[in-house]
Amino acid sequence: MKAVKQEILRKLGIDAAAEESFQILVAGLKTILECSGEQLEALAAWDAPVLPALSRLSSDELEFLEAELQKASAPIEECQVRVQKLIPQAERKRFAAYYTARQGVRFMASVAQEYLERSERREVVLVDPFLGSGRTLTAAVENIGAERVLRVWGVEPLPLPALVAYASLLKAAGGRRDVVTVLVGDAFEEVPFAGLPKADVILTNPPFTRWKYLEKSYRNYLLKVVNGLGYGKYITRKESSLQTLSMFLSDYVLKEGGLVASVLPASTFYTIYGEGYKSLLRKKYRLLAVVGSTARPSFSEDSGFKEIITVAIKDGNEGELTAFIELDAEDDVERAAEIAMRTAGVAAGVKGGARLKTNFFDVRSLPRFLDINWLALFGEDELRDIVTSVFKQGLKRGTLGYWSDVLGRSSIVRGVEMYGPEFFFIPNKYWSVVEEENGFVVIRGGDGEELSIGKEFLVRTLRKPSLYGRRIGAAVDSYMLSVPPVGLDELPGDLREYIKWGVGSGTAKPAVNAYGEYWYSHVRRQMTTKKPFGQVFMPDKVDLLFRNRGVFANYAEREVAASKNFYMVRGVSGRIAKFLVAWFNSTIFISVLALLGRRISETWTRFLENDYLELPAVDVRAMSDEDLLKVVKKVDQILYRDLPPLWGQLGKEYRRELDVSIAEAIGVEEAEHMVSELHEILSNCFTKLQRADLNCS
Repeated sequence: MKAVKQEILRKLGIDAAAEESFQILVAGLKTILECSGEQLEALAAWDAPVLPALSRLSSDELEFLEAELQKASAPIEECQVRVQKLIPQAERKRFAAYYTARQGVRFMASVAQEYLERSERREVVLVDPFLGSGRTLTAAVENIGAERVLRVWGVEPLPLPALVAYASLLKAAGGRRDVVTVLVGDAFEEVPFAGLPKADVILTNPPFTRWKYLEKSYRNYLLKVVNGLGYGKYITRKESSLQTLSMFLSDYVLKEGGLVASVLPASTFYTIYGEGYKSLLRKKYRLLAVVGSTARPSFSEDSGFKEIITVAIKDGNEGELTAFIELDAEDDVERAAEIAMRTAGVAAGVKGGARLKTNFFDVRSLPRFLDINWLALFGEDELRDIVTSVFKQGLKRGTLGYWSDVLGRSSIVRGVEMYGPEFFFIPNKYWSVVEEENGFVVIRGGDGEELSIGKEFLVRTLRKPSLYGRRIGAAVDSYMLSVPPVGLDELPGDLREYIKWGVGSGTAKPAVNAYGEYWYSHVRRQMTTKKPFGQVFMPDKVDLLFRNRGVFANYAEREVAASKNFYMVRGVSGRIAKFLVAWFNSTIFISVLALLGRRISETWTRFLENDYLELPAVDVRAMSDEDLLKVVKKVDQILYRDLPPLWGQLGKEYRRELDVSIAEAIGVEEAEHMVSELHEILSNCFTKLQRADLNCS
């Protein structure tokens, strides 16, 4: 019997690895038969997923399938959830097959219902170009009423989910075959050429597989399609993101005045890859709402990504506010949908209710630093308001400016990426530094062998942030091996021996595999092209709990290099460098980390180079000598002091004095009061993060 089932699945083009696939197939077929009143053999003539393949089955196989249909009991609604679990992990990753969870389904269906009630459209075309098992469209048809659905269509690459979606939609549409269309295939191949009707409403959860996971030929194809549809100006860089391209495709099929509600990874709104879609929203849409959930990070089943839902109308009206809504519970969705569909004039006076936290912003006129990360627009206002106030005062006085304007775009550089740190860093796991003399560094291996490496091949460097987490002033006692691209026979003997040891020990294998000849020179090439030297250093990511860090930024007495785990400021020295390191360690700047940093987990955040360039930075040229020296004096007092985790510094005199001196230099009104308030707010933030961290542990 199992063999028969597997053969049927194989002939129908359905993966036969899971026994449950057959049960879901039967449930889908039974639903279609019940809706249509047809016989099984007649379905082979239908233009629908899987059904034409029924003609491939033998009479015995059809008879077996008929018998199984009589025993089928699984509801199609249950199969819409179960079918996702059957997708093999490799295929699931390839197709980004994470289907919308119940909370998201209910919200988007409610939004569609609210839209129809408020619009002049009596009948609508409902669409999901990335259909999955059709849960969202099915719920929308049920909410709106089948009689008001003119057409409903979608595209799904996998046959079995496509069949389940078709059966579910057919049932919701009252068995009207002329209303339902489901195509099996790639949306980017099908949608532009299938002649399908334009959408009044799109409800979708597009794929967001990482760009690097897609084959190069497919990436090129996607860019060609999207450029051909006229969206090339919104592609901000060649390494795009699949979800933004998916939203361009959705825009292509959406009518003017139509509604789109989409589940998107939150990273769409805080990475450079999402800038193009944000530009499209501002130009062509009225963004009604951005919705998150405090009850769960994701609106997709089994997805670990932080996700949000956007709700927008394609009419380009300006001057409207966007509601940033946080759902706390399942029962919030209808109320949230109602708020999302209100006009801005009404919405500004709407209260979210006991569980709904709702803020309103004009996303077309956000300050540049807030536009970096729209997630900062959710939730409590205190930290956001005080940071915004400080920045506005500084920008107005000219003491703060955007980094790219004040320091220049070339002022920030990431450290050196190397392949084989236990070879290129000295000292390392295998070699210790014995002494430094006469332009040489003497190192000793575990077997007692000593080698002398000339300092012309070594660069002082910061190795990893955890080594410098307690003091602002970094004790830079590590080197990075920097060898020119010449043959081994042209290098000094001891250096040749060390390089041979790297090959023999395997510590240099990553570099050998990556670069081949002159593999030992890839660090030198970066030293030459990037010039990664500075005196002010910031880690590329930070734990917002500051569990093992008392400082954010580090300072070196002279210019040194750093590993890729750091960003550094180039072209500053002396008291200007000290002022900048004071700024980066101030609670004002650390509040920016808490507010605007891209979350890579519950408590870890990071900034990328382009993020820093959009942040306000202190303009030392606008500072008085008195204010400048006052800040430098305060940072000098703690430069080499071991500092506790940041939350343990709040309220301490040295911390308060440093922050007040910076606030006064910026020109903040009532600087001492602001610092006290900021310390209290940050303390509360730390407490909340610690509780969340304990709950996640």
